[in-house]
Amino acid sequence: MSGIGPAPLICDSFCYGTLLDMKRVAFATILIALIAGVLAPQVYATDARQATTPQPAALSSRVDYPTPTPRAADAPVRVGIQVGHWKADELPEELERLRTSTGAFSAGLSEATVNLDVARRIARLLEAQGVIVDVLPATVPPAYDADAFVALHADGSRSPGARGYKIAPPWRTSRAAAALRDAIYATYGAATGMPTSDAITINMRGYYAFSYRRHTHAVARTTPAVIVEMGYLTNATDRSIMTRRADDVASGIARGILDYLNARDARDGAALVPVDYRIHRPIAENTIVRSAPRANAAVLARVGPDRQVVIFSERDGWFEIVVRGEWRIIGWIRQQDLQATDEPPPTPPPATDS
Repeated sequence: MSGIGPAPLICDSFCYGTLLDMKRVAFATILIALIAGVLAPQVYATDARQATTPQPAALSSRVDYPTPTPRAADAPVRVGIQVGHWKADELPEELERLRTSTGAFSAGLSEATVNLDVARRIARLLEAQGVIVDVLPATVPPAYDADAFVALHADGSRSPGARGYKIAPPWRTSRAAAALRDAIYATYGAATGMPTSDAITINMRGYYAFSYRRHTHAVARTTPAVIVEMGYLTNATDRSIMTRRADDVASGIARGILDYLNARDARDGAALVPVDYRIHRPIAENTIVRSAPRANAAVLARVGPDRQVVIFSERDGWFEIVVRGEWRIIGWIRQQDLQATDEPPPTPPPATDS
């Protein structure tokens, strides 16, 4: 009985423990192999994708939209001349808050009276050239569609020394609207001898008749539109030009409109699309906002990467901008000093009446 009997109990316990440990090791080895077989290819594939995926390119400054169908070549030319503040008390319910807006008054003259006189003179000049003209009151027909829309206004200031004319397209400016603005700028000053003013205001860019996204009674998205502040009614020299030389004032605007119509390519539907720019931010601290697109223009503000910049237009390597939250400061920043972002655009301030 001493040679081949059962092993002592302690040996059974040891062997059982050893076998159990071996089974655990084997199971763990198999499990690791299985996991490696399943997961490793995915890890490698992920690494491969990361290695071969190109870095995203810098965002384009602009947001692209479909090009509208251009007008037919034989379509009659139509121009809208809006008389600022004329019949403002008849504005529709959506613009009820502007019904009491009467415009500037000076020397016994109301702005609406001066605007209406000039508008009628412009209409006669354009109609003599075969243009269909709508002389419009404060209320604009819903989605007003025309080859050009010009809103006439006269400025006012507490300072009698403030003078000059200025012209602005909407917040979102199409190439056509910019061309209309430039054409009138070129002819109006020559006809009147009046100086220009750099004081383009938020009230001009946010004019209610431009706000097709907010209002039914506004120009169509593809109607080239500008607002013209013909001069300061509160300035004796400007007032004299607008009243005693009203024919020169009307001629300067009408010639600008005709120059634009004659120079445009009516087949270029893309020119009618307002340009939407992405939200930008300054690249560096203390980025300078200037009053005009030139290096020696007055400094309006300094901003850094923490501020959002809304772009209206571009010219000669500069962006025309407003800084979010500083809506009354409209200026220019070098394009190279800004970078585009994917941030949603902010809602502009409410539309204004002049």
